[in-house]
Amino acid sequence: MLQQYTQAVAWKLDTILQEKGEEHIINEKITLIGYERMTVTACEGEIRLYEELSLNSHPAIQTMCYDGWLLRFANGYTARANSVNMLYPSTIELETKVEECEEQYFSKQLPCIFKIIDGSNHALDEMLQKRDYKVVTPTDLLVMDITKKEFERKACIITNEVTDEWLHAYFKFKKFMDYENCNTATQILQLIQNETLYCQIEQDGVSVACAFAVIERGYVFIGNVIVDEKYRGKGYGQQLCENLLAKAKEQGAHTAYLQVVQSNQVAYNLYKKLGYRKIYSYWYRKKDLER
Repeated sequence: MLQQYTQAVAWKLDTILQEKGEEHIINEKITLIGYERMTVTACEGEIRLYEELSLNSHPAIQTMCYDGWLLRFANGYTARANSVNMLYPSTIELETKVEECEEQYFSKQLPCIFKIIDGSNHALDEMLQKRDYKVVTPTDLLVMDITKKEFERKACIITNEVTDEWLHAYFKFKKFMDYENCNTATQILQLIQNETLYCQIEQDGVSVACAFAVIERGYVFIGNVIVDEKYRGKGYGQQLCENLLAKAKEQGAHTAYLQVVQSNQVAYNLYKKLGYRKIYSYWYRKKDLER
Protein backbone atom coordinates (compact mmCIF):
# COMPACT_ATOMS: atom_id res chain seq x y z
CA MET A 1 0.00 0.00 0.00
CA LEU A 2 2.74 2.47 0.90
CA GLN A 3 4.49 1.77 -2.38
CA GLN A 4 1.24 2.01 -4.38
CA TYR A 5 0.15 5.39 -3.01
CA THR A 6 3.41 7.26 -2.80
CA GLN A 7 1.64 10.65 -2.99
CA ALA A 8 0.00 10.11 0.42
CA VAL A 9 1.20 12.38 3.23
CA ALA A 10 -0.20 10.39 6.15
CA TRP A 11 -1.72 6.97 6.86
CA LYS A 12 -4.45 6.26 9.42
CA LEU A 13 -5.51 2.92 10.87
CA ASP A 14 -8.62 2.18 12.95
CA THR A 15 -8.64 -1.00 15.00
CA ILE A 16 -10.33 -2.52 18.07
CA LEU A 17 -10.46 -0.91 21.51
CA GLN A 18 -8.12 -3.52 23.01
CA GLU A 19 -5.27 -1.84 21.16
CA LYS A 20 -3.74 1.39 22.44
CA GLY A 21 -4.28 4.58 20.49
CA GLU A 22 -6.66 7.53 20.04
CA GLU A 23 -10.26 6.52 20.81
CA HIS A 24 -13.14 7.24 18.38
CA ILE A 25 -16.56 6.32 19.84
CA ILE A 26 -18.86 5.20 17.01
CA ASN A 27 -21.83 4.16 19.17
CA GLU A 28 -22.48 2.42 22.48
CA LYS A 29 -21.25 -0.87 21.04
CA ILE A 30 -18.28 0.19 18.94
CA THR A 31 -15.19 2.18 19.82
CA LEU A 32 -12.32 2.36 17.35
CA ILE A 33 -8.71 3.15 18.13
CA GLY A 34 -6.92 5.35 15.64
CA TYR A 35 -3.26 5.33 14.64
CA GLU A 36 -1.56 7.77 12.31
CA ARG A 37 1.71 7.24 10.53
CA MET A 38 3.36 10.19 8.84
CA THR A 39 5.20 9.44 5.65
CA VAL A 40 8.80 10.41 5.11
CA THR A 41 7.59 13.15 2.75
CA ALA A 42 5.74 14.79 5.64
CA CYS A 43 8.69 14.72 8.03
CA GLU A 44 11.67 14.38 5.70
CA GLY A 45 13.08 17.73 6.82
CA GLU A 46 13.26 16.57 10.44
CA ILE A 47 14.74 13.21 9.47
CA ARG A 48 17.33 14.85 7.23
CA LEU A 49 18.29 17.19 10.07
CA TYR A 50 18.95 14.30 12.47
CA GLU A 51 20.72 12.29 9.79
CA GLU A 52 23.07 15.18 9.03
CA LEU A 53 23.69 15.77 12.73
CA SER A 54 24.39 12.06 13.17
CA LEU A 55 26.85 12.01 10.28
CA ASN A 56 28.73 14.92 11.86
CA SER A 57 28.78 13.31 15.30
CA HIS A 58 30.26 10.08 13.91
CA PRO A 59 32.32 11.15 10.89
CA ALA A 60 33.83 8.78 8.38
CA ILE A 61 37.48 8.96 7.46
CA GLN A 62 36.54 9.30 3.77
CA THR A 63 33.26 10.35 2.15
CA MET A 64 32.32 10.09 -1.53
CA CYS A 65 29.31 11.98 -2.91
CA TYR A 66 27.44 10.12 -5.63
CA ASP A 67 24.20 11.50 -7.13
CA GLY A 68 22.64 12.41 -3.79
CA TRP A 69 24.11 9.43 -1.95
CA LEU A 70 26.96 9.62 0.55
CA LEU A 71 29.39 6.69 0.54
CA ARG A 72 31.29 6.60 3.82
CA PHE A 73 34.49 4.67 4.54
CA ALA A 74 36.37 4.08 7.79
CA ASN A 75 38.34 0.85 7.49
CA GLY A 76 35.23 -1.21 8.27
CA TYR A 77 34.86 0.20 11.80
CA THR A 78 31.09 0.53 12.50
CA ALA A 79 28.29 0.37 9.93
CA ARG A 80 27.53 4.06 10.48
CA ALA A 81 30.95 5.08 9.15
CA ASN A 82 31.05 2.44 6.39
CA SER A 83 27.71 2.63 4.61
CA VAL A 84 25.75 4.32 1.85
CA ASN A 85 23.39 7.05 3.07
CA MET A 86 20.56 8.23 0.80
CA LEU A 87 19.89 11.80 1.93
CA TYR A 88 19.30 13.85 -1.20
CA PRO A 89 17.41 13.61 -4.53
CA SER A 90 18.77 11.03 -6.96
CA THR A 91 18.52 10.75 -10.73
CA ILE A 92 20.58 7.75 -11.83
CA GLU A 93 18.84 4.37 -12.24
CA LEU A 94 18.92 2.30 -9.03
CA GLU A 95 20.59 -0.82 -10.35
CA THR A 96 23.43 1.21 -11.84
CA LYS A 97 23.96 3.00 -8.55
CA VAL A 98 23.92 -0.18 -6.45
CA GLU A 99 26.49 -1.80 -8.74
CA GLU A 100 28.73 1.26 -8.49
CA CYS A 101 28.48 1.23 -4.70
CA GLU A 102 29.35 -2.46 -4.59
CA GLU A 103 32.39 -1.80 -6.73
CA GLN A 104 33.53 1.04 -4.46
CA TYR A 105 33.24 -0.98 -1.24
CA PHE A 106 34.45 -4.31 -2.58
CA SER A 107 37.51 -2.61 -4.08
CA LYS A 108 38.41 -1.56 -0.54
CA GLN A 109 37.85 -5.10 0.75
CA LEU A 110 34.77 -3.96 2.67
CA PRO A 111 31.20 -5.33 2.73
CA CYS A 112 28.68 -3.15 0.91
CA ILE A 113 26.18 -1.69 3.40
CA PHE A 114 23.16 0.53 2.77
CA LYS A 115 21.35 2.45 5.49
CA ILE A 116 17.57 2.23 5.01
CA ILE A 117 15.25 4.62 6.86
CA ASP A 118 11.81 3.24 7.68
CA GLY A 119 9.15 4.63 5.35
CA SER A 120 11.62 5.52 2.60
CA ASN A 121 13.71 3.80 -0.06
CA HIS A 122 11.11 1.03 -0.60
CA ALA A 123 12.30 0.22 -4.11
CA LEU A 124 15.93 0.14 -3.03
CA ASP A 125 15.15 -2.04 0.00
CA GLU A 126 13.30 -4.56 -2.18
CA MET A 127 16.09 -4.57 -4.75
CA LEU A 128 18.73 -5.19 -2.09
CA GLN A 129 16.72 -8.05 -0.65
CA LYS A 130 16.58 -9.67 -4.10
CA ARG A 131 20.35 -9.21 -4.33
CA ASP A 132 20.80 -11.21 -1.10
CA TYR A 133 21.49 -8.27 1.19
CA LYS A 134 20.69 -9.16 4.80
CA VAL A 135 18.98 -6.88 7.32
CA VAL A 136 21.28 -6.07 10.24
CA THR A 137 21.07 -3.88 13.34
CA PRO A 138 17.53 -2.42 13.33
CA THR A 139 17.90 0.84 15.26
CA ASP A 140 15.70 3.65 16.59
CA LEU A 141 16.57 7.32 16.71
CA LEU A 142 15.32 8.87 19.93
CA VAL A 143 15.01 12.55 20.86
CA MET A 144 14.23 14.59 23.97
CA ASP A 145 13.46 18.26 24.62
CA ILE A 146 15.76 19.19 27.51
CA THR A 147 14.80 22.84 27.92
CA LYS A 148 12.54 22.18 30.92
CA LYS A 149 14.34 19.15 32.34
CA GLU A 150 16.68 19.00 35.29
CA PHE A 151 19.45 16.41 35.43
CA GLU A 152 21.24 15.12 38.50
CA ARG A 153 24.96 15.79 38.53
CA LYS A 154 27.19 13.40 40.42
CA ALA A 155 30.94 12.99 40.60
CA CYS A 156 32.50 12.46 37.20
CA ILE A 157 35.32 13.75 35.02
CA ILE A 158 34.33 15.81 31.96
CA THR A 159 36.81 17.11 29.40
CA ASN A 160 36.28 18.96 26.12
CA GLU A 161 38.79 16.84 24.21
CA VAL A 162 39.37 13.12 24.07
CA THR A 163 42.18 12.09 26.43
CA ASP A 164 44.41 9.04 26.54
CA GLU A 165 42.70 8.06 29.80
CA TRP A 166 39.25 8.17 28.20
CA LEU A 167 40.42 6.17 25.18
CA HIS A 168 42.14 3.59 27.34
CA ALA A 169 38.95 3.09 29.38
CA TYR A 170 36.76 2.90 26.26
CA PHE A 171 38.99 0.35 24.51
CA LYS A 172 39.20 -1.71 27.69
CA PHE A 173 35.41 -1.81 28.15
CA LYS A 174 34.89 -2.61 24.44
CA LYS A 175 37.63 -5.26 24.64
CA PHE A 176 39.41 -3.83 21.63
CA MET A 177 42.66 -5.67 21.08
CA ASP A 178 43.15 -4.87 17.40
CA TYR A 179 45.40 -1.89 16.65
CA GLU A 180 43.50 -0.96 13.48
CA ASN A 181 40.15 -0.71 15.31
CA CYS A 182 41.68 1.38 18.08
CA ASN A 183 43.42 3.65 15.58
CA THR A 184 40.29 4.09 13.44
CA ALA A 185 38.07 4.80 16.46
CA THR A 186 40.56 7.44 17.62
CA GLN A 187 40.66 9.06 14.16
CA ILE A 188 36.86 9.25 14.02
CA LEU A 189 36.68 11.03 17.38
CA GLN A 190 39.44 13.43 16.36
CA LEU A 191 37.62 14.28 13.11
CA ILE A 192 34.54 15.64 14.91
CA GLN A 193 34.31 19.32 14.05
CA ASN A 194 31.77 20.41 16.66
CA GLU A 195 31.98 20.90 20.41
CA THR A 196 32.59 17.67 22.32
CA LEU A 197 32.32 16.46 25.91
CA TYR A 198 34.02 13.32 27.21
CA CYS A 199 32.79 11.88 30.49
CA GLN A 200 34.33 9.26 32.80
CA ILE A 201 33.29 7.84 36.15
CA GLU A 202 35.97 6.53 38.48
CA GLN A 203 35.67 4.15 41.42
CA ASP A 204 38.66 4.02 43.78
CA GLY A 205 40.80 5.71 41.15
CA VAL A 206 39.83 3.28 38.37
CA SER A 207 37.64 4.19 35.39
CA VAL A 208 34.41 2.17 35.45
CA ALA A 209 32.27 3.93 32.80
CA CYS A 210 32.59 6.41 29.94
CA ALA A 211 30.55 8.21 27.29
CA PHE A 212 30.82 11.26 25.07
CA ALA A 213 28.61 13.98 23.63
CA VAL A 214 28.66 16.21 20.57
CA ILE A 215 26.87 19.58 20.52
CA GLU A 216 25.85 21.13 17.21
CA ARG A 217 23.32 23.91 16.62
CA GLY A 218 21.69 23.32 19.99
CA TYR A 219 21.38 19.56 19.53
CA VAL A 220 23.37 17.22 21.76
CA PHE A 221 24.23 13.69 20.73
CA ILE A 222 25.09 11.13 23.41
CA GLY A 223 27.19 8.17 22.28
CA ASN A 224 29.55 5.37 23.27
CA VAL A 225 27.84 4.93 26.64
CA ILE A 226 29.60 1.92 28.15
CA VAL A 227 30.15 0.55 31.64
CA ASP A 228 32.77 -1.98 32.70
CA GLU A 229 31.08 -5.40 32.98
CA LYS A 230 32.07 -5.70 36.65
CA TYR A 231 30.24 -2.47 37.54
CA ARG A 232 27.00 -2.78 35.59
CA GLY A 233 23.65 -2.49 37.33
CA LYS A 234 24.83 0.32 39.60
CA GLY A 235 23.29 3.23 37.68
CA TYR A 236 26.52 4.43 36.08
CA GLY A 237 24.99 4.56 32.59
CA GLN A 238 22.30 6.96 33.77
CA GLN A 239 24.89 8.95 35.72
CA LEU A 240 26.96 9.40 32.55
CA CYS A 241 23.97 10.56 30.52
CA GLU A 242 22.65 12.97 33.17
CA ASN A 243 26.04 14.61 33.65
CA LEU A 244 26.52 15.07 29.91
CA LEU A 245 22.98 16.36 29.39
CA ALA A 246 23.32 18.81 32.26
CA LYS A 247 26.62 20.12 30.90
CA ALA A 248 25.26 20.35 27.33
CA LYS A 249 22.17 22.23 28.51
CA GLU A 250 24.44 24.60 30.41
CA GLN A 251 26.23 25.24 27.12
CA GLY A 252 23.05 26.03 25.20
CA ALA A 253 21.70 22.67 24.01
CA HIS A 254 17.91 22.45 23.76
CA THR A 255 17.39 18.98 22.26
CA ALA A 256 19.08 15.65 22.89
CA TYR A 257 19.17 12.74 20.45
CA LEU A 258 20.79 9.34 20.18
CA GLN A 259 20.58 6.00 18.39
CA VAL A 260 19.81 2.75 20.19
CA VAL A 261 19.77 -0.75 18.71
CA GLN A 262 16.26 -2.13 19.11
CA SER A 263 17.49 -5.37 20.68
CA ASN A 264 19.43 -3.54 23.42
CA GLN A 265 16.58 -3.52 25.92
CA VAL A 266 18.69 -2.40 28.88
CA ALA A 267 19.83 0.74 27.06
CA TYR A 268 16.36 1.32 25.63
CA ASN A 269 14.81 1.23 29.10
CA LEU A 270 17.38 3.72 30.38
CA TYR A 271 16.73 6.21 27.60
CA LYS A 272 12.95 5.96 27.99
CA LYS A 273 13.38 6.56 31.72
CA LEU A 274 15.37 9.70 30.98
CA GLY A 275 12.57 10.94 28.72
CA TYR A 276 13.68 10.13 25.17
CA ARG A 277 11.02 9.28 22.57
CA LYS A 278 11.29 7.56 19.22
CA ILE A 279 11.22 9.62 16.03
CA TYR A 280 12.01 6.99 13.40
CA SER A 281 13.72 3.66 12.78
CA TYR A 282 16.38 2.50 10.36
CA TRP A 283 18.30 -0.64 9.54
CA TYR A 284 21.23 -1.69 7.40
CA ARG A 285 21.23 -3.93 4.35
CA LYS A 286 24.56 -5.71 4.19
CA LYS A 287 26.21 -7.87 1.55
CA ASP A 288 29.51 -9.44 2.52
CA LEU A 289 32.46 -9.37 0.21
CA GLU A 290 32.65 -12.60 -1.77
CA ARG A 291 35.97 -14.27 -1.23
